[in-house]
Amino acid sequence: MPLFRQQTTSLRHIVLYTSLLAMTGLLAACGETSPWKFGFVGGLSGSISDLGGPSRNAMLLAIEEANASGGIDGRQITALVKDDQQHPEHAVAAVRELIKEQVDVIIGPVTSAMAKQVVPLANIHRKLMVGTTVTTNELSDLDDYFIRTISPTSKNVSKIARFLYREKSLRRYAGLYDLRNKSFTQSWIEDFDQQFTELGGQSTQLLTFASGNQQALVSLAEQLLENDPDLIVLVTNALDAALLSKLIRSLNKRVVIATSEWAGTERLIQLGGKHVENIILPQFIDRESKQPSYLKFRANYKRRFNSEPGFPGFIAYNATNVVVEALRENPAAEELKKTILSRKRFPGLQGDILINEYGDGRTEMYICQVINGHIIVVSR
Repeated sequence: MPLFRQQTTSLRHIVLYTSLLAMTGLLAACGETSPWKFGFVGGLSGSISDLGGPSRNAMLLAIEEANASGGIDGRQITALVKDDQQHPEHAVAAVRELIKEQVDVIIGPVTSAMAKQVVPLANIHRKLMVGTTVTTNELSDLDDYFIRTISPTSKNVSKIARFLYREKSLRRYAGLYDLRNKSFTQSWIEDFDQQFTELGGQSTQLLTFASGNQQALVSLAEQLLENDPDLIVLVTNALDAALLSKLIRSLNKRVVIATSEWAGTERLIQLGGKHVENIILPQFIDRESKQPSYLKFRANYKRRFNSEPGFPGFIAYNATNVVVEALRENPAAEELKKTILSRKRFPGLQGDILINEYGDGRTEMYICQVINGHIIVVSR
């Protein structure tokens, strides 16, 4: 009897132990199949929503397509979206919330000014951020937790400077840049001025303003024309570029207007109409491309969101797919930065994306012009 009791007790212990192992395995399995978390932070309201909205949408589209093809390592992807309102405090708070939610990666932000605010926080927590439309030189050549799939400003500006000087024979320019995105705008205009003056051009004057005060634009348009430039360069968002173009055209129909890539969203055409016709601007995207991958993306985006993706959607879709590709290659989120930097080359919608050892991208830059209400490539 004692032996029977001992054997029964041992059997119970074995059954209990086996049950615990099974439960542990089940919990581990549940943990392994829990969804990936992709965070997003960007301006979804206000004057830069034309960057943030398409960026968020394209990220969601890329996630939906990845999930439809099996997810990553058998796990689906969920998205957590935050609006930084193009305000430093909101941006920092949004990134803190995403880190608290233990997201695997953060897509965004969409402006250089916000990136400058939140990248230090990402570095502290070793949480990888993959920027979308961020090109500031201030984040170039750094061993940090910020990666982007497009080239920094210093690599982009020389092309439009040469085009305006050599192809358009322009010599005297007046420039205006927005202090609310100073990390991008100041470096852009400084790089442009250096390139343009080295070619033989000159600046008649350089003005600054803070977007949000539309009444000030009337005076700025007048000041830009004071010294009879043959070129005006606007480093602003699409809304301000459209309004300034209308004001400039009411005073001078002959002066050439150029902008940075920032203004080149679909909002520029929607708000500017005939007043932005013939504007010259650099872009990361050839909207008329016939590449099958791009045509498929554009059609799917338009079907899903009933709008054009523009360059912000194009860039964000590429950025999200870089993350998906890297995690499929190595599904260890803590090694995501290492995986991307080691691989270096990823397929993009209009050609391969190259990423250097510091996480800075290298992609094609096109010189475009607004022709008949469309942003058309005029120089490659």
